[in-house]
Amino acid sequence: MVVVACVVVAGTFAAYYSARVITWAVMTDELQTTKLATSIAETGSLVPRIHGAYYAALSQLYPLLLAPFYALFTAPAAATAAHVLNPFLLASAAWPAYLLGRSVTGSRAAATVAALLSAFTPWLVLSTALLTENAAYPAFVWAIFLCQRAIAEPSQKRDVVALAALLLAFIARTQLFVLAFVLPLALLGHELTFSALEFRQRWRRAIASHRVLFSVYAVATLAAGALAAAGLLGAVVGNYAVPFRGDLLPAGIWHSAAVHLDYVVIGGGILPFLLAVSWAVSTAVRPAGKSSHAFAWLLLILVPLLTVEVSSFDLRFTPNAFVQDRYLFYLTPLLAVATGATLVRRELAWARAVVVLGAGAVSAWLVGLASYGKQPVIFWASPAAAFHPAIVTAAGWLHLSPDWFVRATVLVVAALAAALIIWPRRARARLAVSAAIALAGFGTFEAAYVFERFAEPALTEVRPHLDRRDWIDAAVPSGSTVALVPSPLESATYWWEAEYWNKDVTQALRIDDGPTFTPFPADDGTVDVSAGKLLGLHGADYLLVARNEARFHLVEAGVRRADVTPLRLVRPTRGYRLEWSSQGVSADGWTTPDEDARLRFYGNGQPLRRTLIVVLSAAKEAPKPIGFTLEGSTAVQRGTVDPGGARPPVELSVCVPATGHADVVMRTSGSARVPDGRVLALHFDRIDAPADGKCQA
Repeated sequence: MVVVACVVVAGTFAAYYSARVITWAVMTDELQTTKLATSIAETGSLVPRIHGAYYAALSQLYPLLLAPFYALFTAPAAATAAHVLNPFLLASAAWPAYLLGRSVTGSRAAATVAALLSAFTPWLVLSTALLTENAAYPAFVWAIFLCQRAIAEPSQKRDVVALAALLLAFIARTQLFVLAFVLPLALLGHELTFSALEFRQRWRRAIASHRVLFSVYAVATLAAGALAAAGLLGAVVGNYAVPFRGDLLPAGIWHSAAVHLDYVVIGGGILPFLLAVSWAVSTAVRPAGKSSHAFAWLLLILVPLLTVEVSSFDLRFTPNAFVQDRYLFYLTPLLAVATGATLVRRELAWARAVVVLGAGAVSAWLVGLASYGKQPVIFWASPAAAFHPAIVTAAGWLHLSPDWFVRATVLVVAALAAALIIWPRRARARLAVSAAIALAGFGTFEAAYVFERFAEPALTEVRPHLDRRDWIDAAVPSGSTVALVPSPLESATYWWEAEYWNKDVTQALRIDDGPTFTPFPADDGTVDVSAGKLLGLHGADYLLVARNEARFHLVEAGVRRADVTPLRLVRPTRGYRLEWSSQGVSADGWTTPDEDARLRFYGNGQPLRRTLIVVLSAAKEAPKPIGFTLEGSTAVQRGTVDPGGARPPVELSVCVPATGHADVVMRTSGSARVPDGRVLALHFDRIDAPADGKCQA
């Protein structure tokens, strides 16, 4: 009943906010989730595929859970359903946390504490994004619970179940591969320190009690060695192979680890961490039973190992080494279980009180290493840190700096923790639940603060250019395929949204090493200027192009299309024939002073007269006006463009033969060096060439 209440209440609270989300927060992570979920829905296969090709994103549990939504609903409706599911997924971690608390202590009060503190956290804010954390959080706690059972009560069946739980955690989030190292280390720590037997006997008993587990690890070690020798070890972790290379302990790692842990400790209310430290240390040294001793070793090994892993990743791969506490919030249920355990344990009360005061003193120093008002707020990456403005405000009321305010708070909480530990036994269970309710209330308050101040304003704003988010799916016949042909002339946001909200967008074309704006597989294409065709596509029925595309213009078949500024959905002819193409023009529409620009027009079977209309602009860095000459076979246009200005439309009549092509050449005089280092001439803001009757070539 307690677990159900935690899941329902916490889930409903967060769903109040997450269900109203109508846009994305994290690109291209959320786009990856939707494409993987759609792939599972359409193929029934867990092999990760995007754009029809294998994509080594191995965290498939969350896309699998979302696949039914993407099979039954439109993409916007599926995203909304996912946002409703997310908070209940996160809160469901209360179930394995409750079971773990019962297993460790045998106390319902301790298990209730674990469930409450696992469900009501500031990280409920993650429900507003389609990130793997939503499924990985409960999967992680289930894995810890089943590993604890396998260590405390060895059997072949429990070894197999623990290994399956590790696999579940891995496919929930590749980062949790770290658990594969934690399990054997915690097992050995438990077996080698719990018994009074001679060391060699303890070692033998550890191996004998877990033959299945160690056999699997032996085979895995041999396989890893073979893969490493072949240079294929990275395939085990898919796209996460890169983070495992290079210096795994970069400069600043220990400071970064302290700051990461600070954010999680403060986000969790400080008290659970201090109580967990005192309980884990005392239980590892003076065990109260096999179950508690096994969990203490899991906690003592996992906390530093996961903290270092996360800190190393952020230092090496996150812009400006930004601290993302979403990578470390998995510690919250473990600290919750240990909190419940220490509040109901009777032995060594005074010793544990001394330990908690010592932990408080060390923590008060460590929390001063973090910054509480100087880093940008990115609520989806660091929900706990997004609460820091409230800390800064509270510190201001007391005329303290934020770091000293937090330090003082830690010391006060440490004193409270010591008092709780030595509290009279009879009232301790009720006190434990009361303390958990207070901490759950604090976690809920933090989440509400971040929801209200950051998440809701950012994610419930209507995109003014999108009357219908799935406008592409609505514009094409059922079963059609649409390919993106991204252009740097338009923001990556437009291309992301086109694919995110439309299931029929299944391909992407990279033209001559141009952009795709995503890491996903793309077909390599090119503009065949001789034949007048766009090459590289494989059967796409429709193409999504930039309205002001400067590299080519397609011949359209029929009139079925949709334009949503600044993108155009076009139905190309068979063979992807072109009306015109450009040479000497960059993908983003610039010409250079050392190369003539050439616009080539194709007759495609009939002679045409086209009216070329171009709008030209110059970079503001140009020292003087830049001159140009547009020259066709029968007409010439000349002019200049002022620095930072745009020329009114320039028109030129072009006669295009039925077969072959006609060229218009643009020559420029003058240049500008722009901030990215390029030396440029003029920019094509617009190129139009409507047919204007027939002519003889």
